Amino acid sequence: MVRYALCFVLAPFILLGCLTAPVQKESIELPIPDFVSLINTEALKEITAEDIENQILKANNQSWIDDYIDKDFLTGHVNRQDNSFFIQVDKEHTERNIYLIRPVYEAYKVMHHAALADGVKLVITSGHRTFIEQVVEWELRWNNPGTEVSFANDVEKAKFLLQYRAMPGTTRHHWGTDIDLNSFEISYYETREGQKMFNWLKENAAEYGFFQPYTVNDAKRPKGYKEEKWHWSYKPLSQIMLTKYIELVEIEDISGFKGEGAAKRLPIVSDWVCGINPQLFNDE
Repeated sequence: MVRYALCFVLAPFILLGCLTAPVQKESIELPIPDFVSLINTEALKEITAEDIENQILKANNQSWIDDYIDKDFLTGHVNRQDNSFFIQVDKEHTERNIYLIRPVYEAYKVMHHAALADGVKLVITSGHRTFIEQVVEWELRWNNPGTEVSFANDVEKAKFLLQYRAMPGTTRHHWGTDIDLNSFEISYYETREGQKMFNWLKENAAEYGFFQPYTVNDAKRPKGYKEEKWHWSYKPLSQIMLTKYIELVEIEDISGFKGEGAAKRLPIVSDWVCGINPQLFNDE
């Protein structure tokens, strides 16, 4: 397993923040590793997870994190078409109009190539989401929860939705570090194809920096969303984003959508934002 020194340093601060949790900046050019020139070449066979880690950490230093990653970015209030921080995913990797932050996409392309070599085709079905995009997703379900159960109040309704839906302003998809792959349907992962895909990711994704944030709810992850086998997060950057989220975002910032009042009556940050796979907190 690749050791992420930066993650090791940040882990105690993230855990502390989760336990105690309650002006758009000028666009910058983000330096990224030159993986593009290596794709589809013999050199690609020599790329290791350590190479990816080293280049990413060199290219992404604390200065641009502090200068660019602000509250607006973390809660999805960005216009990704107007800055170079984001890159559109090629049609080779998705059938949709999807964006990611650049280092995440470069690392994904290496993983995608490795999966193909093992007979597994990965397709990105969701990446970065703006606040408005998450509002649309949340309110579609808020208006039609998909159950005949009547809810006593908005808090109970929100808790039902929070099994698989994130409130706007709280989803990891705002960070551009997380991807959904292949299918959102639980039944897909009962098929031979779905099982092969998920088993490959469990065995190999960490070598490329990707971890499943929403694993089974058990003693290791007792709180938060239900398991999402399709959702994978790029740890070297998402861990930094989580640290900044805890530092900068207040509960008052989680508003502007139907049911927003429930956010103030639920432990949204500690139980949902921080209710993730422990591997994303530490260096194991």
